[in-house]
Amino acid sequence: MPDQPPDPFRIHDGLAVYRFGDSGDPVLLMPGPHRFHRPGLQSADALIDGLVALGRQVITFDPPESGASTRPASLSMEEMHDCATESLGVCGVSDPVDVVGHSMGGLVTLAFTLEHPARVARLVLVGTGAGGPSYMDAPGALWNRSHPAFWRLAVLGTVHLVWPRLATERHLNNFVARHSFVDQRFVETESVELRDWIRPKEGRAEWHRIARALDYSPRLGEISVPTLVLCGTHDPQFPPTASKQLAEGITDSRLVFFEQSGHYPFIEEPDAFWAEVARFLAE
Repeated sequence: MPDQPPDPFRIHDGLAVYRFGDSGDPVLLMPGPHRFHRPGLQSADALIDGLVALGRQVITFDPPESGASTRPASLSMEEMHDCATESLGVCGVSDPVDVVGHSMGGLVTLAFTLEHPARVARLVLVGTGAGGPSYMDAPGALWNRSHPAFWRLAVLGTVHLVWPRLATERHLNNFVARHSFVDQRFVETESVELRDWIRPKEGRAEWHRIARALDYSPRLGEISVPTLVLCGTHDPQFPPTASKQLAEGITDSRLVFFEQSGHYPFIEEPDAFWAEVARFLAE
């Protein structure tokens, strides 16, 4: 993780908008609404770097009240979609664009495509699903009893609910991160200092309660744009069944699994991952 996050391209009415890459067709990278997938953080930077290496111009933003964004947050799908549309406008993009989303950012991307189909040209969904039931109840998901580490996660989650501070949040996130990689050498954890036990949390855990109640699976057939669905076979956050559901429901879709990856195939198997994305975007 870099010591200093990148500077925004522009801060528009309190929304930090980023543009990476000097040229190429624009692509919208949807950040995670829970604040843990934005420029300056491991997963977002890996996706940004990979897309720029493919000759694309990447547009993204910090969700309200996170990163460099000072705009008050309302914590809703509509908020994220409005920010995405605003970011494209700030960068002068009015035509339909390719949109990439990972994890919770992928869920937002899916909803954005359904609610704003005229803005999306093609869709890349990575390690995500159609809503709460697709990942909460999936076999092997860290969020239910089918995963051997579930009870330890439940204890950490309970502690964070009782004492919602930066320390408990980081312990919880570090635990999830360790279980989200096949190769532990790629895991980046955050240190916890004594003062973190009284410092405010940084994430928006409330988003997970919103996401659990969402289910776009009955609407997958409405998506008509070409879609690439990518997933690590060992993903404990959005297990393979969630990606299979997406691919089965979206008519013009292709599903690719990465056998040596967890939740972050673009970090664990970058060559294979970016070869698939490059092939799809060149079609």
